[in-house]
Parts: sequence; C-alpha cells; structure tokens
Amino acid sequence: MRRNRRTLGKMMSEFSQELGISGQKKSGLAAKMLWAAGSAAGFYLVRQLYNRMK
Repeated sequence: MRRNRRTLGKMMSEFSQELGISGQKKSGLAAKMLWAAGSAAGFYLVRQLYNRMK
C-alpha cells in the first residue's frame, strides 16, 4: 500500500507540474520537531522509571 501511495503521489505531482500548478514544498522541519519531542519525552519517562527502581 505504501508503495502505491508513493507512486500515486509522484504521478500526481508530475501531472500538476504539467498543468503549471506548483505544489507545496515538503520541509522535514515538522517531522524533526516531532522526533525531538518524542525523544525528549521518552528520555524523561526512562529516567523516571530508573529513579523509581533505585
């Protein structure tokens, strides 16, 4: 399913470029921010568990 979505997205972007419609540029900033927040939360939880086991 994932491969089909990628190919479909690629075809749609090519089609929109042919029509002259520019799509939004994907920036990885949002994904990086989510990754950083998840890492910080995970570190906090692991630290809390470690402190409870002492």
